[in-house]
Amino acid sequence: MVYATGGLCIFFLLVLIYSAIRIWLDGRKERNAPRVIPGEELAAELRENALRPLRQLNAYYAKRDPELADACIDETILPDDMLILGTNPGEIFHGRKWTKHLLQCDWKYWGQLTLDVDRSAFYRVGNVLYFVLPAQVRLDYWRFRIPVRITGILEEQDGLWYISKLQFINNLNSAYVLAAWIGTFALTASLLLFGLSWLSFLF
Repeated sequence: MVYATGGLCIFFLLVLIYSAIRIWLDGRKERNAPRVIPGEELAAELRENALRPLRQLNAYYAKRDPELADACIDETILPDDMLILGTNPGEIFHGRKWTKHLLQCDWKYWGQLTLDVDRSAFYRVGNVLYFVLPAQVRLDYWRFRIPVRITGILEEQDGLWYISKLQFINNLNSAYVLAAWIGTFALTASLLLFGLSWLSFLF
């Protein structure tokens, strides 16, 4: 029993290590050579105008100053219509108050987010623009870089484009994330069994 549970510990540890390495390699590949996202060809002036709020949002995320949250909203966002979906299931934010809350929390606690604005892809649907762009975040506490994909909707107001919808997506292979989660759970269970079997062997 001791050898069997010990073998299981080693096996699930290897699964966990393999999954972690694949997640890191896939993330590194996506950061260094992001997949090309096809988009609609826009007139040069329209594209540049559409990039304005995205460039400004990127600049505010680079500064990470919570005191600038209101200025960021005023310059880049339609706060009354704003809906933001974050990377965590509970991160659903609507309206100015919660948009400000998200920005301030991101800048204080999340990490250094960098938007690759020039790789933005656009699709025009009626009088709005749907956009998608690659990004990456360097987590503050783990010093780990994660590729992110950002999607959203731009709406025009008074001759300027503003963000009205925004979604942040961790751009990771979910199969390896699931394997790492299962490996962690199974390794923990195997270690407990190994400890119990070792105690029974001794006594």
